[in-house]
Amino acid sequence: MTKFTKLTLTAIAAGMLLTGCAKKVSAPTTVEIWHTYNGQQADALNDAANRFNASQKKYIVEVKNQDYSGFADTVYNAVANGIGPSIIFNYGTTAVDYANEGLAINIQKYIDRDNKKGDHTMQNIIDSLPEAMKTDVLGFEDGGIYYLPGCTTGPVLFYNKTIFEELGLNPPTNWDELVTVSKTIYEKKGIPGFHSDGLVDNIQELIMHNGLGYIDVANKRVTFCGPKLEEIYQWYADNCKKGYFSFNTIGRYSSEDLANGDIGSFSGSCVNDQYIQMVEGKGELGMAKWIAGDFYTAWNRGPIFLHRNDAVDEGAYEFVKFFLNRENAAKWAIANSALCPYGTSADVPEYVNYLNNLPATSALPYVQANMDVSGSFPNVTGSAAVRKILEEYLNYVVDGKMTAKEAVAEIEKQCNDALNGR
Repeated sequence: MTKFTKLTLTAIAAGMLLTGCAKKVSAPTTVEIWHTYNGQQADALNDAANRFNASQKKYIVEVKNQDYSGFADTVYNAVANGIGPSIIFNYGTTAVDYANEGLAINIQKYIDRDNKKGDHTMQNIIDSLPEAMKTDVLGFEDGGIYYLPGCTTGPVLFYNKTIFEELGLNPPTNWDELVTVSKTIYEKKGIPGFHSDGLVDNIQELIMHNGLGYIDVANKRVTFCGPKLEEIYQWYADNCKKGYFSFNTIGRYSSEDLANGDIGSFSGSCVNDQYIQMVEGKGELGMAKWIAGDFYTAWNRGPIFLHRNDAVDEGAYEFVKFFLNRENAAKWAIANSALCPYGTSADVPEYVNYLNNLPATSALPYVQANMDVSGSFPNVTGSAAVRKILEEYLNYVVDGKMTAKEAVAEIEKQCNDALNGR
């Protein structure tokens, strides 16, 4: 055998050996996000996913828009069959249902792992939440973390500025003033002075403002039932009966009733600033802080971690850690015309500029003005049902189907049953 042939065979053999020993490159793990956003929110979510995908090679995040109609059922059925998304955006109360069925992921294990490695990104994000808001994240009954806020909104008072100025009225700062203002508008203008576009949130605030507590998580019972809640329900029903408050809308929405001059004011989500167009001749729109006292209901919608498998679950966590870092959390708040709940993002120049240059038509400054007393409630089994029960039985009292005493007795029984899974 010639020297050339020997060298050639040796080279081929070496190449085969190296090829056989080369480490096989794994395909990236796919993480799916299902959502119902449109417009700038959808664009912002897609942009975040694209930037995350470009930043590393281990995961690919796919963002999939879904029909709003039936979305909750579609997601639940898919996740239950192991083929659904890893992330959806909703409130903590929704995460409870998935966690109870073993379909949500407690991300504490990933946070602990990161902390041991010296990566405190997610821990710092969570720690930067206002103390009162941490219940929304850390208040799950097993101590797990299944959801994180994405951005924050809340209720604002929208009112007919023309009517208020004509009658020499100021936006109410407490519940007694709300009655006085509403009574004056009804007597002078013949229309209800107030409507609640977030009735259960107002009930919760009245409960908190009267120092009744809410849910005793350890004993799985509500603490607010008794004579004072009876008084609150009767007070609300009486104001509706007198015509000072309206209980149902005339049109489809409260914003429509205010725009048409059918009510003097309403409390509702700050996003109504995008929809209220006062009818010509019916007055000018005004906005003000909603009654807060020592407790203000903050609404925090954000990513819920849903179970697929270990690799995908970890990828979902890594994406959300990226999504909620100081710059990206700020971008998401801006895209939603909302506030960022995280102190880690408070000094991001883009976010500071956004807050300093909000349009005159924005309701966000009135949400921001109440953030120092913002709070949330524990996300435990039955907590979503408690909200529904509170609203349902106020309906019965206002309609005269039950006395306040009868309603509160039934509320206590049904709420405690719900908290105990009955």
